[in-house]
Amino acid sequence: MYGNATDHSAKPARGTSAGGLTLVDTAPVAANRDRAEDAEEFHLPELPRLLPFAYHPKAAQIEFQSNRWVRRFLSDCFAGEEALLAFLRQRNGFYGPLTVPTTTEERAQNIADFYHFVTVVDDATADRSAPGVGHRQVRETFERILADFGADTATGTGSGTGTGSGTGTGTGTGTETNAGTGTGTAAAAPYARAASDLWQRIGTALPSAQTGRFRSSLEVFLRGAAAELPYRLTGTVPDLDTYLSLRSDSFGFAFMLLLTEYAHGIDMTERTGTPEFTVLHAHAVRQLILVNDVLSWRREYALRDSLNAVRVLRRHDGLGLQQAVDALCRKIEHHERAYVAARDAIRTGPLGADADVLTYLDALDHLIGGSQEFEYLTPRYFGDGYVWDGTTSGWLSLTAPVARFRPHPRDTGEAPHPSGADGESGTGGTGGTGGTGGTGGTGGERPDRPEAVPAGSREVAR
Repeated sequence: MYGNATDHSAKPARGTSAGGLTLVDTAPVAANRDRAEDAEEFHLPELPRLLPFAYHPKAAQIEFQSNRWVRRFLSDCFAGEEALLAFLRQRNGFYGPLTVPTTTEERAQNIADFYHFVTVVDDATADRSAPGVGHRQVRETFERILADFGADTATGTGSGTGTGSGTGTGTGTGTETNAGTGTGTAAAAPYARAASDLWQRIGTALPSAQTGRFRSSLEVFLRGAAAELPYRLTGTVPDLDTYLSLRSDSFGFAFMLLLTEYAHGIDMTERTGTPEFTVLHAHAVRQLILVNDVLSWRREYALRDSLNAVRVLRRHDGLGLQQAVDALCRKIEHHERAYVAARDAIRTGPLGADADVLTYLDALDHLIGGSQEFEYLTPRYFGDGYVWDGTTSGWLSLTAPVARFRPHPRDTGEAPHPSGADGESGTGGTGGTGGTGGTGGTGGERPDRPEAVPAGSREVAR
C-alpha cells in the first residue's frame, strides 16, 4: 500500500507543515507523456487472486470515522482544504476494514486510522519537488513522531510540560495531554499528536511482548521512507534486489503483520521467527509490493518516481513497458502460489496444531487479498473521479486524468476523450466497445462481489 506518492507536478512552491514535512497537496494533475516512454498505455492481465477477501460489515462507517480522524489530527499536514478533500476521496480509510474484515469494529477503526496516518506520512516524504525538504528535516520529524509513539502516559513521559512526570500521574489524564494538549516540541507536531493518539488506542492494548514490536515497526517504516529519499531526489533507479530490500521496510510490512495479530488478539512473537514463517513472509511481502507496483504504475509514471518495480525492470533489464508489466505479473503469480504452498505446509505441519497459528494464517490471507481488492478500487491510483466497476483486467492509459480498465487498446492516433474520463463514451477508434466501454467483454467482472457495504460473512476466494 505505501510508497505510492502523490502527484505534485505543475503546482506552486509550497512550504512545510508544522511537522517539518512537505504539505500534502493532492490536487489532480494530468500526466504528460514521457518522451522516453515507448507506449501511452499497457494491458494488465487477470492476476490469479488465490486468496480470499471480505468487507468488514461496518466498512462504510469505519471509513467515514477515519476521515474525521484525519481531519482532526492531520489537517494541518495538507496544503489546504482542497488537498485534504482530494486525499479523502482516495478512500484510504477503506484499507483497514478490507484487510481485517472479521475483527471488532473498534479494532478495525484503530487499524484504519493507523493506515491513514502512515499514508499521509508516505505522501509527505515522497514529494521530491518540494523546496527545502531533505534528509535532516525528515529525520528530525521522524524522531519527534517516535518520541510520542510508545510514550508511557501513565507517568507523563513524552508529554506534559517537560518538567517531569506531572501531577496527573496514574490518573489517566496523561492520555489527553499526549493527544495534543502538551507544550513539548513533540506534542506541537501534528504527526506526533496523531502517533500518540494511535499508541494510546493500540499500543496500550498489546501484550508486553508486542509493544516493543509495535514501536519498532513504525521505526522500520520511517527508516525505510528516509532511505528512499536519496533515490527519489536524484532519480536513481536501484537494481531489483536493492529495490525489494528498501521497499520491504518502507512498505510497512512489519506493522502490517503486527496489526494483523492485534486485530485477532493473538501474539505470534515467538512463532513468526521460525524458518517456516520466514519463507511465508518473504513471499507475502513480495506479492504485496509487486501487486501494488503494477496497479499504481500509471500514478508513479506521472511522478517520474524511480522506485517502482516497473521502472526497475525497464532500466536494468532493458524491457519495454508491456514486457515489464508481464514479467512482474509472472513474479506476482509465482510469489502468490509460493505463499499458498508455504501456508499449507505450516497448516499441515507441527505448527498447525496451534489454534493461534491457524487464526494468523487465515488473517494473512485476508491481509493480502484485501490489500489487492483495495488497490483495484482506490482513486489514488486511477485518478480523482475514478469509480470502480469491479473490472480487474484491461488496458490502462498512462496519460488520461482518470483511467479505467478498458477491454481494447486505443487506436494509435486517438486522443483522450474530451471528458477526461479515458474514453468512457466509447467514441473514436474504440467505438466498437459501445457507450459503456465494453462491459460485456471484461473477464474481471464478478457477480459474486459484495455490494458497497456487504455483510462481513460474505467473502470470495479465488
